[in-house]
Amino acid sequence: MRGLALLLAVLMIAPEPALLARGHKGDRLYKEAQQAEAAKDYEKALRLYESALNEDSTDPRYDMGAKRARFELSQVYMAAAKGLREKGQLEDAMNTFEKAFATDPANALALQEAQHTSQMISAAKSGATKPGEENLTPAERVTKRTEARIASMLPLPTLKPVTDFISTLKMNNQPIKVLYETVGKYAGVNVIFDNQMQATAKNVNVEISNNTVEEAFDYIALLTKTYWKPVTANTILVTDDNVTKRRDYEDFVVKVFYLKNMTSVQEFQELVTAVRSVTDIRRLFTFNAHNAIVVRGSADAVALAEKLVHDLDKPKSEVVVDFVVMEANSDRTRDISMTLSSGSTNGLSLPIGFSPRNPILSGTTGTTGTTGSNGTTTGTGTGTQTSAISLAQIGKIGFGDFSASLPSALLQAVMSDNTTRVIQKPQVRASDGQKVTLKIGDKVPYATGSFQPGFAGSVGGVSPLVSTQFQFAETGVNVEVTPHVNGADEVTLHVLIDISNISQQVTIGGLQQPVISQRKSEADIRLRNGEVNILGGLTQVQDTKSISGLPGLTYIPVLGHLFGDNNTDKQHRELLIALIPHIVRSQDITPLDTEEMGVGTEQTIHLNFARAHKDEGAPASTAPPAKAPAAEAPTVQPNVTPGGVPALALIPTSVKVALSSQVVEILNAQNVTDLASAGPIHIRWDPKLLRLDQISPGDFMKQDGQNPPIIDIRNDTGEATITVTRTDGVSGSGVVAKLSFTAIGKGSGSIAITDATLKNSKQQVIPVSRPTVPVIVQ
Repeated sequence: MRGLALLLAVLMIAPEPALLARGHKGDRLYKEAQQAEAAKDYEKALRLYESALNEDSTDPRYDMGAKRARFELSQVYMAAAKGLREKGQLEDAMNTFEKAFATDPANALALQEAQHTSQMISAAKSGATKPGEENLTPAERVTKRTEARIASMLPLPTLKPVTDFISTLKMNNQPIKVLYETVGKYAGVNVIFDNQMQATAKNVNVEISNNTVEEAFDYIALLTKTYWKPVTANTILVTDDNVTKRRDYEDFVVKVFYLKNMTSVQEFQELVTAVRSVTDIRRLFTFNAHNAIVVRGSADAVALAEKLVHDLDKPKSEVVVDFVVMEANSDRTRDISMTLSSGSTNGLSLPIGFSPRNPILSGTTGTTGTTGSNGTTTGTGTGTQTSAISLAQIGKIGFGDFSASLPSALLQAVMSDNTTRVIQKPQVRASDGQKVTLKIGDKVPYATGSFQPGFAGSVGGVSPLVSTQFQFAETGVNVEVTPHVNGADEVTLHVLIDISNISQQVTIGGLQQPVISQRKSEADIRLRNGEVNILGGLTQVQDTKSISGLPGLTYIPVLGHLFGDNNTDKQHRELLIALIPHIVRSQDITPLDTEEMGVGTEQTIHLNFARAHKDEGAPASTAPPAKAPAAEAPTVQPNVTPGGVPALALIPTSVKVALSSQVVEILNAQNVTDLASAGPIHIRWDPKLLRLDQISPGDFMKQDGQNPPIIDIRNDTGEATITVTRTDGVSGSGVVAKLSFTAIGKGSGSIAITDATLKNSKQQVIPVSRPTVPVIVQ
């Protein structure tokens, strides 16, 4: 019967064979799915996980594995679909996005991308997309167009004259418009005037020598109290210089400055305040999230703000400070005792008691008990009795009525020597003006307040400590350093050093409290880079000597040690704190940061730029058209005919060039004798065809100490004069001057010497011919 019952129990407990087989098959599929997932074959892994889940739908491992594989496979389909869309295969990309969504219905992004791809297909079929946008989503097309529009925004136009340098130009008693137009024609710049401009009635004399075109315009503007600005690369606008006109015509720019080295909001605001105060820019806004400044103002004001930001946004100097904390403590104690002692009392103590031989007992007594079979009573008694004697026995009192306890002897000799050395070398690194804190040690709790309950002790196991508040004191080495770097080799340090430790424990109000020994030093010091400084040194010596024993006998030499206690305690404390600063980064101040620059007047900010730097960053669309090759004249001098007639010649003898080309004519003197003065020589041309850019003296009339040539160019009327003189005369043939023209209009005309006066060293006139050169501009 017992065997039958055991068999029935086993059959009831054992699982069904079908369940066991199904569990083993699910685990096998799960392991294979894990291997496929590790090999990143997510499609196979998902199939195996789902097969395992079909075997046992209650196993959470199979369910989690299937969800994980489904997510990974959906992401693989997403990446493939995006690649197809970038290649322009929109139909395949949309099908793959839909497949990703079908694999993982929780992937809402796949459904969105499929919808976007469908919109792209519709836009491509309807022709709504531009070339190059076929593979972009609607959002990407908008972003691309926005970026293209932003990139196409041009800065303020920069003046690009055909000729940027004026060697010599004189204009006598001319009105404002003639002055501007003459320089404009010289430089190939169109000049337009404000129709409300009030021209001054007084004409002005202008003489320009070795200046750029912009400097020439600025010079004229200063003389005539006018204001000019570039409208295009080859056009300027001129108007009156007053607050109203500048407000109407002065162009504003917007620029964003991203700061890299501001580490706090206070520093950021200080820089912004400095820029706003110096530039007087009213529209200046901060964006703290990106440490950015948005500025809107005139071009020169914004350029000045850029200069200030460049100079002020510098990385801070940094300092590494090495601390050396050295502490040495020694404690020596000697205790020698040899004395008669009773109990714990030093010295001699002999207690004497009175014990009379025939006492009279007095007091209360009482007994309780039982009487036994033999008649004896046993029990306990309580009460007090006092020994006394009768008065008749007083005369008979003797030593036998007293008792005494003899003292014991004590011999003690103890010697202790305790030495402690502590060396700590913390190191901190701090930026200029930033406080850095270093704490090495422990936090020690101490009670700061409590209240007394209305009952003593604890009730129900509740400790009275629950009514006590505790705080924590920081012990060990606490260092605070605030450095300020002075130049490249000196540092000013504000240092606070606090070194503390628990010296002992005391009990206050039933609570044990720590007694903290503290050594603190605070100082402001200035040190050189790498200089060692002893910040604080403390030496404390404490000697304690105590003697106790029998009065009088203790002070007997040598023998006094037998009747007393001699204790000697010597404590020695030494503390040394040293610090060494090292500058690891200094301010990166360059000569560019310290140079002064002109910024205009009190009312108007105006900056002057070197041409090479002002043109940097200008878009290609503002560049002037390329110049055609110049029609250079030959530099070979003509043959000199012995005994020939003196003459002036223009070489080449005819000119045929394209528009905007340069024309160079050589004014040559031929067959002259003792030539000391050439001029004034009058030159005339058609101002609608040509503009005379420059007249350069030739080498024929040059000598040491030669008088400077006198040149006057008037492009508005097409006239110019040149006079070249020297101290002694020169004979032969050579170049008197080089004339540089620019073709500014189409048509035909001529370059002619209308008048010329040549004289020898005796101031006698040398008659010469006056040449004319035909010019054709195509």
